[in-house]
Amino acid sequence: MKSWRACVAGAVVGVIALAGTASASVGAKSKPVSTAKYAKAVCGVYGSVTAKVNTFIDSYNQDTSSTDPVEFQGQVVDLTEALLDDVLSAQTKLKKVRPDLDDGKKISKLFVTGLKTVHSEVSDALESFRAADATGVAFQADISAFEVAINLLDLKRTDPFSELNDQDLLQAFDDEKSCKDVVTIFGT
Repeated sequence: MKSWRACVAGAVVGVIALAGTASASVGAKSKPVSTAKYAKAVCGVYGSVTAKVNTFIDSYNQDTSSTDPVEFQGQVVDLTEALLDDVLSAQTKLKKVRPDLDDGKKISKLFVTGLKTVHSEVSDALESFRAADATGVAFQADISAFEVAINLLDLKRTDPFSELNDQDLLQAFDDEKSCKDVVTIFGT
């Protein structure tokens, strides 16, 4: 039934650990919290974004069932806008806290930037896809370009955890149960 398009691969592992060079402000209103609470917040947010991305991929592959290209495009746009809203919400939530450390704002910025990068990459892919002519002969190529952009999210990631030096914070990440699916800390 979907012979005119391919399916997005399900392997976007660790996509939320992306960190880029885009600026991400951690507002003056961010609340300093203990390293344990910060670790719980980061891993909770990153874990939820990973789940949202996986749900997006599953929905893209299973719920965009229209054989009409125009209808399919609308389904994908709606689905992607919902993902963008989820990532933006997660980013906003993470901006509200920072670790109570001397460089807490800098650390918080690393993790917020990771989410901002995910949002930006998905948003750019969506804008190109939204502008595509669903009735045109090149629509299959537009679909492929969208799918490639989503699948390449994982390849563009860096690891904000690797930039941490504070042993108390690293230990907090290692101790936090919700972090087990997000990061593995060695040498704490």
